Order: sequence, then C-alpha cells, then structure tokens
Amino acid sequence: MKVLYSQIKELVPDLKASPKEVGETLTMSGFMMDSFVEVVYKGAKDYLIGLEIRQNRADCLSVIGLAREVAAFYGFRVSIPSIELNIENKTKLNIKIKATDYVKRVLAIKLSNIKNSESPDWLKEYLAFYGLNSINLLVDLSNYVMLITGYPSHLIDLQKTDGQISWSLNNDFNKMVTLFGSHIVLQKNTELIIRDKKNILALAGIVGGKIAAIDLETKSMIVEIAVYNRSIIRKNSRNLNITTEASHRLEKDLDPNSADYAIKLLVSLFVKYTGGKISSDLFDYYPKKHTSPCIKFDTDLPSKFAGIKISEEDIFRIFKNLNFTIKKTGRQLLVEPPTYRLDLSIPEDLVEEVLRIYGYNRIPTNEIPKLEIIPNITPKNIVLSEKIRDILNIFGFDEILSCPLTKKSDNEFINYIDWDIVMIQNSVNDIYPNLRQSIIIGLLNQLNEYAKNNVDFINIFEIGKIFGAKAKKNKYIEYEALGVISTSNDNNLTEFKNKIESLLRLVGLNDIKYFDAKFKPKIANSKSCWDIYIGKHCIGIIYKLIPQEVKLNVYFAEINIAKTTESLLNTKNNPVVEITQKLIALDANVELNANESIFKYLKKLEDKFDKNCLWSINISDVYSLKSKVRYTIRVTYKELSDQEAKEVHQNIFNPTKV
Repeated sequence: MKVLYSQIKELVPDLKASPKEVGETLTMSGFMMDSFVEVVYKGAKDYLIGLEIRQNRADCLSVIGLAREVAAFYGFRVSIPSIELNIENKTKLNIKIKATDYVKRVLAIKLSNIKNSESPDWLKEYLAFYGLNSINLLVDLSNYVMLITGYPSHLIDLQKTDGQISWSLNNDFNKMVTLFGSHIVLQKNTELIIRDKKNILALAGIVGGKIAAIDLETKSMIVEIAVYNRSIIRKNSRNLNITTEASHRLEKDLDPNSADYAIKLLVSLFVKYTGGKISSDLFDYYPKKHTSPCIKFDTDLPSKFAGIKISEEDIFRIFKNLNFTIKKTGRQLLVEPPTYRLDLSIPEDLVEEVLRIYGYNRIPTNEIPKLEIIPNITPKNIVLSEKIRDILNIFGFDEILSCPLTKKSDNEFINYIDWDIVMIQNSVNDIYPNLRQSIIIGLLNQLNEYAKNNVDFINIFEIGKIFGAKAKKNKYIEYEALGVISTSNDNNLTEFKNKIESLLRLVGLNDIKYFDAKFKPKIANSKSCWDIYIGKHCIGIIYKLIPQEVKLNVYFAEINIAKTTESLLNTKNNPVVEITQKLIALDANVELNANESIFKYLKKLEDKFDKNCLWSINISDVYSLKSKVRYTIRVTYKELSDQEAKEVHQNIFNPTKV
C-alpha cells in the first residue's frame, strides 16, 4: 500500500512529524516501510510512502486506515469529511441476492444523465502512483475511492444489461470475458458472480465483465459496493489465478459497516464530476449487522508479555487513541474495538495493540525481561515416558510403534489383567476386531520380523495404550503402558530383570519387590512369571516366554505408566546423610502361610526397629513350599558395630517371637 504524505496531513491536520518520521513510525507500529520517494502532486512537492501490510488489516489498505494509525501513534484525531446524499427518488432497484451464505452486505444505487469523459490530470497523476492506468472518469473515480476508503466497487452499464441483476453461484456459464479482454474458463457451483438474465456482469469481488463495461457512451449505471465472505473471494481468486486490487482487499476481513461511507463518497464524486443524478433508492442488503466483540482484558497482560512495566494510564491512552470503547470492571477492562478492526477478538490481540503503539523500541535491549514464569503443565506421565525412552536407548533398546488392533485369540493368549476384551464397533479391519490387552503383541510381531532376517540379541520396547473392560461395572479402561522385550541365547532372565530394575531405580523408584504373578498369561512360563511391586502397589509384570518360533530365550516386562507415575509422586527419597560406620546387611528366613500378607508382616517388623539404626528392609528371595511361602528378608543396619548389629538382629528375629 502506498500513501501520500499530503493526504495523511490532510486527514490528521495536527500532525507535525516529517514525512520520513511518519514512515518510520508506521514501520515501528507494524507496517514496514519499503519505499520512500519524493514526488510532485498537483504541482507541489510531496512524498510517497510505500508500506507492507502483512496482517489481516484490510482497513489499512486505504489512506483513511493508515491515517488512523498515524493519529493513534501521535495521539491525534482523524478528520474525515462527512458526506450526506440527497436521495429523494423512491424507485426500487431490481436486485436479488441469491448466494446468501457468501454475501455479507451489498449497497447499490442507480445514477443517470451521466456525462463520462477523460479524467483530469490530478486523477491520472494520482492513479499512476499506484501503477493504475487511466481508463475514463467513471472508472478512475471508482479506483480513487477504493484507494482512499479501501472498498472496491463494480460499475454496471444499465444500457447493456437485461432484466434482474443478481448475486449467485455460477450454475449456467462455462466462460466469461473480463474488462481487460481475458477469457476465463469457469466451473459450475464454484464462482460467486453478478449476473443478469443472460450474461455474467462480473466475478464478484474480483473483476468486472466485458459485457456491461463502462465506456465514454455510458449514460446510466448501477454503482455497487459489496462485502463478502472472505473465503469465497480467496478461493475464486486462487482457482482462477486472478489477483486484482479488489480481490486483494476483499479476501481480507472488510468491515460491512464502513461501506456506507465509501458509497456516499463515490456517488458524491460521480455527481460532482459527471453531472449524474441519483435516480433510485439506495439498495441495502445487510441481513446480519456486524458488531464488535466485547473483550475482557487484564491490564497486567501487556507487562507480562513485554517484560517491562506498562502502566494502566498508558493502556487507557492507547485504547482511546485507537478508538476503542472501554469500561472498567474491577481489575479488568471490557474493551470493544471499532467495527473496522475485525482482526481483534481475543485479549492477546489487544496486548499486541498496546505493545506496537507503546513502541517496541521502548523495550530495553540491555536488560533481562521481567517475564512471568509459566508453570509447566506437561502431564507427569508424559515426562516419565520421555525419561524412560532416554534410559532404554542408553541401555541399547530400540523403540517401535505398532497398531493397537489385534485378534481375540491373541488377547486370550497374552492377557494378565482381570478384565474383558474390548471389541471395536464398525471395525475397519475384520481380521483384527479387538483392542490389545498387552503391549507384547506388537513387540512379538516385530521380534519375528527381525528373526526372519537373522537378527540376534533383539532388544526393543514400545510405549502405548492397552485396553480392557469391566463387564459388571459397564466400564471401559485404557492406560499407557511400557512393554520391553529382550532375547538371548542362554538362560539369562536375571540380567533382563536387572535392566528393568535399573530402569525403575533411574526414574526415581525404590522398594522394588517381585511376587509370584496373580494372573499368569498363557504365553508365560508359569515358573518364571512375577508381578512387579513398588511398596504395596503392583505396577507391572515380568516373565520368560514359553518357547516361540524364534529359537531364542525371550523375556518380557510390562509397566503401567500411570501407576508408576503415582508411585513416583508418593515416593520420599531419603536425603544424603553422613554415616560414621559401615552398613551391615544381615539375612533372616521367615515362613508364612500362603494366605498371609508379607506387607503386613513387614510393617509390624519395621515397628520393632530403632529408626536411628535401621537403613532398609528388603525381600531378597521368595520360595514357595507346599502350604507356606519362605521369604528371605535382608535388613541393613547403620551406625552399629558388627556385634551390635548381630545382637539387634538376633533379638528381632528370635524364633520364639516370630
């Protein structure tokens, strides 16, 4: 967009800044000055300022819009001349709006007794600044008003039309010839057109047609200014590869309310320069009046975003200069932008307005911004999953991703949780109609693929969702789980168990225990299958698989990410302490009935110790007998000599007291 300094000065009469300062001011407020040229206009020296309008600021693709920006920055008012039309004729125009989904507003009026001619020098000179060739007085005045107000118009020669004029989607025409003589191929039900009974008069919002073009013989015409749904203009412009000054503006959000002033200015100029007379009532299609949103705004927001203190007084001043309506309610403001600012709808938009008018150059570059620390809202389970990935990668495991769909028979073979299978309704795959109940399914498929290619020492893992249902409670359950699978040529379950335990300890867990699995999947070796506990809570399972197609020993562990996260939140890791003597670990064997809880036993046992000399109590081994279970309990003592530790140990584990 280009603007003459003299026109800015005319609309902002109190402006004292030089042309160069105005250009730099607009640059700092968001409109990059890309050219600055000294010119002669109407016989006097002037300056043409070229600006890039990159935002959705259709209002600033006009002289009036840019004058408002300059006035807002310097705290002045814009002086826009008022215009009133004397419309006495009550003749109604024969116009119909059919494409109601795409047309926001149409203003139209008939002018007759027109004397069209060549444009005066000042008008030709002005249009040349914008690279527009002079056509004739009527067309040139139309372009002039578009540059001043930002609103394109269509002029339709009434002598060349036939019947009712309507706005509709194209249903009947395969091609048209534009004002410039270009032949355009059209598609049905795509283009928004202005038409009469037989012909296309214009591609709405883009370019006029040759059929009803204005020429020096035009005596009567329809003048129309319209605002459309921006998407249809943008779509038609791109599909037809036609970009005009009109489409450039109408594919942005233009204010339907301000179209009133544009048509009044245009018609008044036609009457003044061509002697034309208004010969109809003003047609005004405006089914849904546009109103500005009322935005709740916290006056602390600009300071939080900028990192410097911006006072409430400055915010009020800036909003007032931008013609915003403000109402204060407590610490918040209710801000209503003018209707020509359709780009403003949320508080962050208002923050940007404050900062750009306040001046980005006023934010210090040699100070650390005083920014508010934003809380980390990343869910803990996601953080844990990422940490697990990093650790397993270090351990030499590769991550895979697999589909959660599977067969019922597979689920029955691998499930180890007390829940039912979830069946997909309207499944896209009839072969795999169920959701998996364990991560192992995808891992095994990948394992078999590796084995076919003679890959040994397979270490892979996956983090994903597993699914089940509680039939009695009519409840579906899903949670994120980690599945880890490893192979070896020898019987080395202990090494795999140590890796899983190392993983758990590295993420911050302790008090890790293993118990004979409550539900053993059919795929597991029943003698090598354990539940993994953190304290009193089961978080997963670890087992050796029964022989598979792969002629290797295969080990698998699955960890419930949600339960692990919960355990981490409840874990109290001891701080670093200074010990003056070595730690002494002593074992004791205890036999309990199979139905007795080891956790209750350990709780009672822990109460017997002096906390000042107890370091830890762990179960180091579990052995099943006929009707009982033998546990090896390892107690680690601190701050005691060997003899003192043995005496305490003997007193606690005296057979007569157990």
